[in-house]
Formats: sequence, structure tokens, C-alpha cells
Amino acid sequence: MRNDSRNVRDKQLFTVKEGSPLPIGVSRIDGGVNFSVDVPEGNTCRLLIYQKGQQTPCCAVSMKEGHRLGEVCAIALTGFDFHDYEYNYEINGKVCADPYAKRLVGREQFGKYMPDGPEKGNVRCSFIFDDYDWEADAPPQIPLHEVIAYKLHVRGFTKHSSSKVKHKGTFLGMIEKIPYLSELGVNQIELMPAYEFDEITTLDDSFLGTGRRMNYWGYGPGLFFAPKASYAAGPDPAREFKDLVKACHKAGIEVIMEFYFPAGTRGFMALDCIRFWAMEYHVDGFHLNAEAVPMDALITDPILSGLKYYAGSFDVPAGEKRKKRLAIYQEGFLQTARRLLKSDEDQLRGFVYHISEQPEQTGIINYVAGHNGFTLLDLVSYDQKHNEANGEDNRDGINYNFSWNCGEEGPTRKKKIMALRKRQMKNALAMLYLSQGIPMLLAGDEMGNSQNGNNNAYCLDNEISWIEWNRPAYQEIREYTKKLIAIRRGHEILHRPEKLRMMDVSGCGFPDLSFHGSKAWYAEMDNYNRHIGIMYCDGKKAEKGGICCDFLYIAYNLHWVVHSFALPNLPRDMEWCVLLDTGAEESDNVISAEKAKVLEDQRELIVQGRTVVLLCGRKIM
Repeated sequence: MRNDSRNVRDKQLFTVKEGSPLPIGVSRIDGGVNFSVDVPEGNTCRLLIYQKGQQTPCCAVSMKEGHRLGEVCAIALTGFDFHDYEYNYEINGKVCADPYAKRLVGREQFGKYMPDGPEKGNVRCSFIFDDYDWEADAPPQIPLHEVIAYKLHVRGFTKHSSSKVKHKGTFLGMIEKIPYLSELGVNQIELMPAYEFDEITTLDDSFLGTGRRMNYWGYGPGLFFAPKASYAAGPDPAREFKDLVKACHKAGIEVIMEFYFPAGTRGFMALDCIRFWAMEYHVDGFHLNAEAVPMDALITDPILSGLKYYAGSFDVPAGEKRKKRLAIYQEGFLQTARRLLKSDEDQLRGFVYHISEQPEQTGIINYVAGHNGFTLLDLVSYDQKHNEANGEDNRDGINYNFSWNCGEEGPTRKKKIMALRKRQMKNALAMLYLSQGIPMLLAGDEMGNSQNGNNNAYCLDNEISWIEWNRPAYQEIREYTKKLIAIRRGHEILHRPEKLRMMDVSGCGFPDLSFHGSKAWYAEMDNYNRHIGIMYCDGKKAEKGGICCDFLYIAYNLHWVVHSFALPNLPRDMEWCVLLDTGAEESDNVISAEKAKVLEDQRELIVQGRTVVLLCGRKIM
């Protein structure tokens, strides 16, 4: 290997000149390529050049020959035909990939552990300077209160043989499923880490033990500027990811990227990364671990003003008055909804708070199941976690899942238990989609996907963590979810941009939100109660174009016994009709407003145990 720029010039591969510190990373200049890298003071750095496909560098250039500004070193190579080469850096004698690399080669096979690592040259950085035809791509710009979110793992979404896609486990495989997402009613997908990350993590814990584990989820160190090569069907992951985003936008679906920046990540790098994905890949927003990102700078960045940001919490900058685009993941909703679902006491007040929560400056993301924990089906099928497949003696994962197996642990053929589980799943979905805030569904929950009771499948790249699409026993759950989403989208009162005030704000004679029990207008919030009636009234529709107020009444009975709900009187020309009943037969679970059956008793509603009933007010025909 040649070790100095003089010998490199003798080979006439390129000429070395001073480079520009900005932009950091690799960029094209007139007649060549600029290399800029963060190298802390006192460290040595060399640029390693490889012939394409080779694992041994053909030459090296000391970054001393370039320009240093602060901790950034930069050199420019002119007369350099980048098409035939790849590169890495060598810092203090250790070979490492460019943190700003836009594409990696040498690690395309997901889960294939390379014992030599990048320091031996297996992984190289590749150049991307290709033009891409976005075909006048325009982001959907969906207001937060209208978002129907769907969270997925790119590989796990279509890797299972039942997915029936050509390009399984890839960005292209996801494109094949866009018609399914549109039919379901989803208008936003959130991708778990889909950038380059280490597929292997080393476990060294006195409690969990030691050893190497697959890093299937992708949290941890990464190369944040490069789409994951193993998620691509072909040799160009960047182009395939752009194809995915463009196809989603054409279908009216936003793409949110989840990034996990480990402690110690420099704030400027996180900002550069977010700007890059927004500008280069047209990503619509980001789910971030806010403690590692300078959120003030991010939120006030004028270039990124149209993006959405999700996190566990936000400190909203003083004076921030732009349209609502920040949203908080709401674990309080998850815990309260799960506990009420299994009939725990003293949950009504918390439930009422969370289903109506709508902060002034941020949105709220509600969910009943996430990747970290039980799937929806497992939530109603297991009392305990079953993580033995992780190789950690079932010691990993969350111990408190607020779950209930409905009478038998795990899979069963008992019809009563199966029927109860389906009803509980429908109840949970009703809680989710009939609440204010942003509903977020874990991919596969609408089709009864199971992880066999594993609530921490971070290290499993197999059929436990892949979504199984062929679940005929749960086809009714998929259809139910589709209709439930349609109900939500069809009633603005279920997704208002501002907080409901429990007052007659429109002068129609009814409050926008009210609570009821065995007596109308009287909420029974005793700690032993597990049932409540909630009425929404959208008075803004009152008598506009002949359209009357939009009335919805939801009777939540999560107790195991029958309860009676007193119904508020509607205007004289209206009557209550049954729109949804989770205790009804499959074909009668959800009915369109036009075909909804008139409630026989307009004063009282009898609701069976563990059942949710949704009524709508309709003009008397």
C-alpha cells in the first residue's frame, strides 16, 4: 500500500489540494471530490482509497496535507474518478467508516457478522452523486390532528413468506404493500431505524449475561446518513429508499424516520443528519431521542420548519407559535388503557384524561402496543412474558405488561377464550381510534400478529419478529380496524386540532364533550367503576347546508358484568343509532351511518360486559 500523497500523484490517480471544511462529509467540487471529517485535536487521520470491490486500500493520503479548521480536516482530490473507487478513514491507526457516509458496501447481508470488522477493510464507503428524478414530489403535509400512524420494521414487515411480495424484507417490498396501507386507512408510516447500524451487539451484563446478540431493532451506534444496504433488494439502497418515499407521497402517506443517537453524539452531527434526510430523501418527520439532539436549534431551524418531530418529551421554545408539528409519545395512555381493558380498579379518571388530552403546543401519540412490549394479540393472550428465545433465561424485557390472557396462557382452541380475546382486541382498538390525539398502530396488530409472548424481540430476526400476513382467524379484526379508522376520519369531532372544552362553544345547546353514567350528564368516577359514557357533539356542523350537529355517544363497559347507560336526549328530529358494537356478531360489528339500526330504547342503553358500543345521532327518516 502506498502511504503518501507524493506516490499517489506519481500514480496519477488524483492531485491533493486543500479542501473546504463545509459541508462535512464527501461532496463534489469542480474537477474532483472534497473530503471533510471531524478529527479531534491530537489525532492523526489518513484517507484510504480502495479500488471498487477490493478490501485492501490501494493508497492513502495524510489529512495533514489539507486544511484544518477547529477539529475539522479537509482535503480535495482533483482529477479523481470516484466511480472506480471507495474510501475509509484511518484515525490513530484504526480504520473506520466516514460518519457522514451516504452509502456503505461490504455489509449488505443483514445479520452476517464480520469478525474482522471495518478496521480490516470489509466495510467501505461508497460515493453517491447520482441525480434522482423526484417527478415533482410533494409532501402530503398532513396536519397532526388528522394523522393515522402505523409503526413498522422495514425488514419484519414483509420478510415472512406469507407477505406475498416479490422483494421480501426490503424497501421495494414495502412499496408493494402501499395499496394495503391505503386501503386500511393509514396516512403515515413510522420506520424503525432504517439507516446503517451494527447488526451485532455485545451483551456484557451481570444480570443478563454476556455474549453477542443480533441487533434486529437497530438501536445503538450507526452511520446515520446511509440507508441500510440490507434493506435494499438491489445494489442501490439510496435509490430504493427514494422510490419508497416517492411512492408513499403519491399515495398520500407520510414517512417518519426513527433515529436513535447514542449518548455522546455531537449535536451538530444530529442536525446535519436530519437536514440531509429531509433534503435528500424528502422525509416528512423524525422520531428522536430528544436528550441527544439540540431540540431548540432543530425546532427553530427555518429549513426544517415544515417537518414533524416525535419524542418522549419536548421543551417547546418560548414564543414558538408555528403550526403544531411536535408530538409526544404517550405511555400514560398505553398503561391506563391496558389496565382498564383488563378491568383494573381506579382507572376511569386516568382514562378520561388521556382520551381527551390535546395540549396547546404539541400533539399526543396514543398507542396500546409498541415494538417494545406485547403485540395486541399477545396482550390478551399472555399473563407473563416468554422471552426464552432471546437466550437470556427470560430475564430481559418488561415485567409489567398490564396484560390478561383471558383464561389460558398462550394459544388455545377454546372457542369462548378465542371469542373473548377478539372482543378485547376490538375494545382496545376502539379506545385508540375513538380518542383525541394521534392513534399509532403497531404493524400487524390489525391482523392478529403474535410474537409467541415475547415482549422484547430486539435480537430475533426470524418468524417470531416477522409479521405473519396469513392469519384467517383474525381477518375480522383487520376489517374491523379498517372500518374503525373510517369512522374516525369521517367524524371531525374525534380528531380536533384544539382541546375540547366541555362547553357549548358553538351555541348549539350541547357541550363538545360530556360524560355520563347510569344517569345522563352525571359521570360516575368511583374507583370501583369500569364503565363510562362519553358524548361528543360537533356543533360547528349545526344547520350548515342542511347538516345537523354531529353526535357520537361511546359506552365503554370494561367491567365483566352488564351495565345500563342513560342516554342524553337528542334534538327532536334526531335519534340514536348503533354504529359499532364489539359484542355483536362479526358482520354487525361496525355499520355505516346510513345502515345503522335505530336503537329501540332512546333513553337507556344496556351494554354487556367487556363491550364498547358506539352510537351516532341521525336525522329521523
